[in-house]
Amino acid sequence: MATEAGLTLPRIISPRAYVSQHASIGKGTVVMHDALINAKAIIGENCIINSKSLIEHDSVISDHCHISTNTVINGGVTIETGCFIGSGAVTRESITIRKNSFIKAGSVVK
Repeated sequence: MATEAGLTLPRIISPRAYVSQHASIGKGTVVMHDALINAKAIIGENCIINSKSLIEHDSVISDHCHISTNTVINGGVTIETGCFIGSGAVTRESITIRKNSFIKAGSVVK
């Protein structure tokens, strides 16, 4: 693993993305064009927050997650480690998506 070899993984945030100054982004995470991450959102390490994704306030995206294009993660949602959320998926507020879940594109998660 790269970190075990002493390498530091950078956070890469597109200049076209908006990340609240009150949000937290983990090492090795990439935030793509036009993504929006609101206040008190926590994004773990080694994640992809793809283009035009919306991560609302107080949400937690755990390590090793892929949030695909145009996805809406509403307020207070917890996404556990290793999840894949497909393009255009929308979550209801204050739910938990369990570890290693696969949410198909266009889903509404209640």
